[in-house]
Amino acid sequence: MDQMGRQMMVPAAPQRIISLVPSQTELLYDLGLGERVVGITKFCIHPETWFKTKHRVGGTKKVDMDKIRALKPDLIIGNKEENDRKDIQTLEKEFPVWMSDVRDLRDAAHMIAGIGNLTGTT
Repeated sequence: MDQMGRQMMVPAAPQRIISLVPSQTELLYDLGLGERVVGITKFCIHPETWFKTKHRVGGTKKVDMDKIRALKPDLIIGNKEENDRKDIQTLEKEFPVWMSDVRDLRDAAHMIAGIGNLTGTT
């Protein structure tokens, strides 16, 4: 279940992850997910090595659906405030989309734990 109370089916250890939020891209890096992250936004500039090597799937407000489909993700990570609702609704028809909704430090801690749990990392 994501932070918006939505349930989804996610593989036990997703191997093809797309991040639609810069701060969460940095978290995925810190969790050591390296090769498992296949796509990021054009605003995900940290870590610099990922910015230079990962596929870019558009921006946070306007994602490139064709690029996302071509990457065949088994998990997409987004955020209620950062991403366009229509884009997320379209994506969740085809892929597992885990959404964060962070308003305070407690929510941030739950987001970090939730993504760690989803990816089998700490």
